[in-house]
Amino acid sequence: MFSAFSCCLKQKGKTAVGVSPSESQAVAVATKPKKGDPNYYEFLAPSVHHLSTELMDDIEAAGLGRNSTIYDIENLQSAEFGVIRRKGADVICPIDQRKGAAYVHSINGDDNVGTATFMISYAWKYQIGDIIDSLKSYCAKRNLDPKKTYIWMCCLCVNQHRVTEGEHVSFDVFHETFRHRVRGIGHILALMAPWSLPEYLRRVWCIFEMYESYTSGCEVDIIMPPDEERQLLLALTRGNSADGKNGIDDLFQAFAGTNVENAEASQPQDKENILRLIREGPGYAELNKQINNYMREWVLNAVKEAVKKTQSDLKSEFTTPKKVIEAGTYISYIAAFFGTVGDKRGALDHYFIALELYESVDLEAPDYDGQDHDVQDYIARTYNNLGECLENMGDLDRALEYHNKCCKQFEEVYGTDHINTSASYFNIGAVKRKQEDYEGALEMFMKSLAIDERTNGTYHADTANTYDYIGRVKQQMGDLDGALEMFNKNMEISRKLFGDNHPNLAIAYGGLGLLHHTKEDYDSAIECHKKSIQISENILGTDHPDTASCYLNLGGAYYYKEKYDSALNYVTKAEDAYIATYGEGHSKCYSATTWKDMIIEAKNGAADE
Repeated sequence: MFSAFSCCLKQKGKTAVGVSPSESQAVAVATKPKKGDPNYYEFLAPSVHHLSTELMDDIEAAGLGRNSTIYDIENLQSAEFGVIRRKGADVICPIDQRKGAAYVHSINGDDNVGTATFMISYAWKYQIGDIIDSLKSYCAKRNLDPKKTYIWMCCLCVNQHRVTEGEHVSFDVFHETFRHRVRGIGHILALMAPWSLPEYLRRVWCIFEMYESYTSGCEVDIIMPPDEERQLLLALTRGNSADGKNGIDDLFQAFAGTNVENAEASQPQDKENILRLIREGPGYAELNKQINNYMREWVLNAVKEAVKKTQSDLKSEFTTPKKVIEAGTYISYIAAFFGTVGDKRGALDHYFIALELYESVDLEAPDYDGQDHDVQDYIARTYNNLGECLENMGDLDRALEYHNKCCKQFEEVYGTDHINTSASYFNIGAVKRKQEDYEGALEMFMKSLAIDERTNGTYHADTANTYDYIGRVKQQMGDLDGALEMFNKNMEISRKLFGDNHPNLAIAYGGLGLLHHTKEDYDSAIECHKKSIQISENILGTDHPDTASCYLNLGGAYYYKEKYDSALNYVTKAEDAYIATYGEGHSKCYSATTWKDMIIEAKNGAADE
């Protein structure tokens, strides 16, 4: 593995088709009602400026701080007024002309209050500091004036005095009122935190707000506290841990964890009413999918903004060779992320950005430390990654060109008996295999294996991986016994290195199962694929794309056994998992759907006989 990058050179990347978010965000502004109109007070909202200044002053004056939740700021179970009710305690409500007004009806001045431009959807468990920081960050990114950006926020814009007085409003009336407000504002900001398991997705009222936004056709933006955004971006640059997982796996897990049925509510009847609306409307699966689409779009935009900032910082600050190399390495991690989520063009473009940065380093500069930051090594690695990216795009000739560039540079720097050179031989072999030059592929894999065994020993992950690929080539060449020997070698090494519960074992069982497919020994194939699924589900979860591939393999084995119900079950699980993590339009989703259609056709044909 090349430690400077998130991808292992000897583990082939997965292909995908990614979401392409728009570069610009249209801002939906409510039609401004005039004072005296019935809707005027309903759509009043505090400005981001007010939230970050006067509201925070009130909170601190009450002995609270940035870490206080909305529940801390206003405990509706207590007879004692908190920050929110205290503000309007002696103010006449402009809606019902009674004493006790909403917070928003107790503040004045255009810099503090105006017609809502956005509605924030959030959980009351969130800390006020995170809410305000997220809104300020949103304004900064979109060049919005915080004094003229008004945020409709339920705790401040709903009259909490009337809530605690126990005024009963039926759910249907509440639903209609809320729908009117969502459509009137037209632009929702959904606050997600923490990024890996958002509290937002666990609260049924937040799900209700997302449902209303979706069914009303409103624009939805995901927002996140800046610290959470930084943690997400750091996770994307984290390599594999001991259990074989990396930060991108955590992101897939966050997407897969979206399940509106599991949302919680303090009142069971509220949950039932809201879930009934979803069932009768788009359905759980459709809403889950749409929430994930919003999340994916936000992540892609956040990553692109991070790259732009990195490039901007290099232009605006005094740069050293070390800073340029670190920036190139960071962008290489980002490129790997784009490749993983299926944006092949995005991956290619960012690898070229990294290459340009590395090639700009002045090797004669007095502050260039070639020992700690050998830019020639980084350039060679980027050649490799460009080769792998072009391979995934199907441009095998250009892929081979870049892998050969990498190989030449490694041979010059490290010689022909080094693990980096071994990795380069391996990747050349992988491209030749796809070009159906099996003899050429086998030659390169054998050269790689010889170096691996001399430098790393037999019991090493790279050695096991090379055995696996030699087995694949032998299988394609028709040497099934030779392939079986190589797959068993891979299995033996992987089990000794990692035990019986590691993603590498799942891959090994999957490869062995596919060999049994070729031999038409479908019972053995099914056995292997079930073992692969058991490991992958345990480590990665049921909705991870690698687990989905295991489901697809098992579905294929059942198909050839003419057990169409079982085949359809597993292929459908694969399709659902791919959609949950990648979104629709991904090549993996297309593959699963194609299999599904084929199985249904075969099942119907068998029923007609």
